[in-house]
Amino acid sequence: MISIIIVNYKSWDRLSRCLESLAIIEDIRFQFEVIVVDNHSNDGKVAEFVLLFPKFIFISNTGNNGFANGCNLGAVKSNGSHLLFLNPDTTVTADALYDMLEEVRVRPEYSIVSCRQVRENGSEDRPYGKFLTIFTLTGWLRAIHQLFYRRLEDSIVQTKHYIYPDWVSGSVILIKKDSFFRLGKWDEDFWMYFEDVDLCRRAHLKNGEIVIFKRAIIGHIHGGSSRINREVTVLTKTEVNISRHVYISKHVRRHSAFFMHLLLIINNLLLGLLPALVGIVFFFIPEINIYSQIYFKLAGYYLQTLKSGRWVSVRSVNYTKKNKSSEMEPVYLNYEQVYP
Repeated sequence: MISIIIVNYKSWDRLSRCLESLAIIEDIRFQFEVIVVDNHSNDGKVAEFVLLFPKFIFISNTGNNGFANGCNLGAVKSNGSHLLFLNPDTTVTADALYDMLEEVRVRPEYSIVSCRQVRENGSEDRPYGKFLTIFTLTGWLRAIHQLFYRRLEDSIVQTKHYIYPDWVSGSVILIKKDSFFRLGKWDEDFWMYFEDVDLCRRAHLKNGEIVIFKRAIIGHIHGGSSRINREVTVLTKTEVNISRHVYISKHVRRHSAFFMHLLLIINNLLLGLLPALVGIVFFFIPEINIYSQIYFKLAGYYLQTLKSGRWVSVRSVNYTKKNKSSEMEPVYLNYEQVYP
């Protein structure tokens, strides 16, 4: 059985399309269950979706605790032998599920399988890449590298049927359940972004294969849950920079890590100062003011890091757990519970 785990935060329209694509699947080749973890959207919509999709399981999380935390909650509740972590802004077919399942079954332990992802206009996403290096830290460092060398992504091995990147996006990740738990699950030090790169890195270190099976295709409306409004845009653009620091602190050796942290700080605080000042002057233009908001949030993060000695985001449950005297429990919902 495949346990399909979807983490949602106020992405109800896209989630509806995703669940509709799953609800119509009837295939004798495999069984599956769907577990939706709502990261405290707190808008009353969960009960509506329980009614609309009575065969699926819904978990109401205690807060917007991040992608990794939501995925881990779903995995703990799952009954399948394989786990498919899926974004709510995707649409799926039975053939894509079956093809990925067959691939992961024959691959070594700890292997992660994904697929091609196609947008509504027919263009393809590139949901994979190389592990983080100095030359992929920022856009200008990447541009310098490409000026003198080929693009890093061009070194990714491809065959007629497969792509073998360093990492694949968390929007579609299939892995054996036993392997997932032996890897230590998703790392909840990450609130959002780079938790997929981290998981693939740990799988790679265990000699697992990271594979995109070209024949399997799903639809993906990119950014469905992270581009709701400007406030969320500021938050996610801030967190992607924070998560780079978290990843570096975990996977880069000490001296190289120091240099990479320093480059990121220079990029965010020194090179980001001028756009931030422009954002302050033109505060009445939200699209420009975003830069100053991101700047001050990152400055606050660096101050917090100096005080705590940890690169973890304050939004991470692994940071906040140490500052709470008690923990609420997530609520597990199904149709019979909500509509007895």
